[in-house]
Amino acid sequence: MQRRLRTGAIAYVRRFLARAFTRTKGQDNMALPPEEELDPNPYIPQIREVMEQVLKSRRISYGQFAPVVIDGGDAEKTLLAAELLAQDLNKLTLLTDRPAYFEEYTDNMYEEQGLIVELLPKDADKIAGLATDSMQGNVILDFEEPEERSVNIKFGKKVYIPIYKKRWESAGNLDIAVPIGYNTLIVRVSETAKKQPFLDKFERAFYENE
Repeated sequence: MQRRLRTGAIAYVRRFLARAFTRTKGQDNMALPPEEELDPNPYIPQIREVMEQVLKSRRISYGQFAPVVIDGGDAEKTLLAAELLAQDLNKLTLLTDRPAYFEEYTDNMYEEQGLIVELLPKDADKIAGLATDSMQGNVILDFEEPEERSVNIKFGKKVYIPIYKKRWESAGNLDIAVPIGYNTLIVRVSETAKKQPFLDKFERAFYENE
């Protein structure tokens, strides 16, 4: 009897969640959250593929590619991008307030690939010097979120790519519009990033805790 009640309760929760979060015509049910609330930039797993096309458009070979990465609120995403970009690099500079978080990565890159990752403090002087030649590098990858810094980053002649401060828009099929400085570039990725539906996350949390 208790098993049947438990099964019935789970089925009820499933139906309730489906009604609450699924769009249905002619009803006033709650809509699914916008995609940007689930993942503000789902294209990080394809950052290598994106950058290869950006560099080609600027006639920069991958061997000449010297990224300056500005760490943001989500250190895991910053680290993922750095790991995906590392192969074939000759130089990588990382501005961060938490150098200890990236120490294992920097050690591994040097031991496995001979890549020296330069960790620098993310302070006002370093940010102000991004546009100058004193900050070596030719591409700035900004992982800060809009609310993290009130001043605009000056990038001068360097390629500036905001990861979160400007949306990366789908341009249809496998094309995405990547913001570069004040413009955008349409690039094609091999497959779109997989996004976990909000309803699935909600249900999974329920079943893991029941």
